[in-house]
Amino acid sequence: MKNQNTILITGANRGIGLELVKESLVTGLNVIGTYRNIKNSKELIKIKSEKLKIFEMNVIDEKSILEVSKNIKKPIDYLICNAGINNGFGTIFEDDHSHEKMLEVLNINVLGCVLTIKNFIKNLNNNAKIILISSVMGMQAHSGSSATIYRASKAAVNNIMVSISEDLKSDKITVTSFHPGWVRTNMGGPNATLSAKESAESLIKSFLNLKFENTGKFFNYDGSLMSF
Repeated sequence: MKNQNTILITGANRGIGLELVKESLVTGLNVIGTYRNIKNSKELIKIKSEKLKIFEMNVIDEKSILEVSKNIKKPIDYLICNAGINNGFGTIFEDDHSHEKMLEVLNINVLGCVLTIKNFIKNLNNNAKIILISSVMGMQAHSGSSATIYRASKAAVNNIMVSISEDLKSDKITVTSFHPGWVRTNMGGPNATLSAKESAESLIKSFLNLKFENTGKFFNYDGSLMSF
């Protein structure tokens, strides 16, 4: 069934974000994709569709976000905060966890979501859905020490999701977070259990099935409920 709603996806130029763009177009959604660096966005730019609009945007630059906001012609039904990075899989005692690298992860993964939602809120349709891409690695109940700051950033994403869901309840806007699965991307590595396409297909189906009663909750890519 074709869907005429509009979805905005940040970090749409690679990995899961790129596959979310492709699957959204297959589903019939009007798609707005944002990317930070045009040099790393060749595959996104190659996609030719009247239903796709792409914009250069940095999720930690409010002027950049506002510029895109001003140029969006259709109200957004699904706002997907997907842009994110991982500084590495080391512990806090290893080189990949320098102060500079940790700040970059927290800036993009956490504040990027906040600034994206804050500056696109006026573009949202009635009964819109806001989805933050989180990770099972952000769950409090874990025994891992690897990727310490990435884990912390995704735990923060879930916490922020709950706060924003409470803030927007009176507007009947649904706010949730999703674990995309362990996906074979540059971040997930070659041994992951899902392809980016498989993850995106399940995620889009789950997004389209969201109801207001789901607000404030954390879901797996297949739509099943997860604990924090």
